[in-house]
Amino acid sequence: MIGLVMSERGLMSRVLSPKFGGYLTFGILDATKTSASGQPTLEELLDIYNIRCIGPDTKVLGLIANPVKQSKSPILHNKCLQSVGYNAVYLPLLADDLARFLDTYSSPDFSGFSCSLPFKVDAVHCCHEHDAVAKSIGAINTIVRKSDGKLVGYNTDYIGAISAIEDGIGGLGSKDAAMSPLSGRLIVVVGAGGAAKAIAYGAKKKGARVVVANRTYGKICIYPI
Repeated sequence: MIGLVMSERGLMSRVLSPKFGGYLTFGILDATKTSASGQPTLEELLDIYNIRCIGPDTKVLGLIANPVKQSKSPILHNKCLQSVGYNAVYLPLLADDLARFLDTYSSPDFSGFSCSLPFKVDAVHCCHEHDAVAKSIGAINTIVRKSDGKLVGYNTDYIGAISAIEDGIGGLGSKDAAMSPLSGRLIVVVGAGGAAKAIAYGAKKKGARVVVANRTYGKICIYPI
């Protein structure tokens, strides 16, 4: 039996075919000439997903988002996994409901996820445990499944965002290496979603004065440190 699912959601079935005993899978030679939606190119199967190395023991990771096909995360993460020799594949995972998705893909084979728009806040309610930073921010971008099946949520958004901002204005900040160039500055965060919460948290932690501008007042919260 060869089970392949159509559309963007069906990419998983094509890439994971060798993991779950599929007789074969296939890709197209030319991305502009598809016979059905959701077909990956042969180049993507070989170079991005490293399909020749996927087997029964391969762990499945991925980015849960909606939309997701525009993301470059599979390219970046799969190259990193290959470079360190970790037996896993990272997929774009289109979802409509985060809780339902996590419940459906509850197998230990699905060992971790990145979480993006619009699910970062929802992820807080879907995880059994949270690290202190994720709990303070109220949003999660990384989910790890423990050996007992419990989901643990983390937030690394604030580190990446704040580090990039500090690098960008570093030359204009204090000459004191121990002090962040954000210290004492006024930072205006437009929006109050998951990424915005992380940036506001990080800026406040670095000593900035933070103003959050958002259409819905009720979504604006105080970020405890």
